Amino acid sequence: MSGPVTPRRLIELLTLREREVVAGLMRGLTNKKIGQELGISHRTVEIHRARAMRKLGAPTLAALLTLVLPHRGELPDLHRQGPELVRPIPTEGRKGPS
Repeated sequence: MSGPVTPRRLIELLTLREREVVAGLMRGLTNKKIGQELGISHRTVEIHRARAMRKLGAPTLAALLTLVLPHRGELPDLHRQGPELVRPIPTEGRKGPS
């Protein structure tokens, strides 16, 4: 990566999953709701959120949102992309309703 380190360049360092989590935060969703939309646990959301904050140098959620707000077009639009982002929960070995 050459040139000055800008917030846009830092956002490019985030993984797709970290960008998805940040996009959910931008929508005002809770960790639990983001997890439901992405098909992951809220604890996994917390881990991705913490990693994104560390990579972007944001000490608080407010700082993270302030940093990424001008670049929100570079984040996935989970609401518009719909259910294809939601990964199904494996049901093998689970008994369904009889």
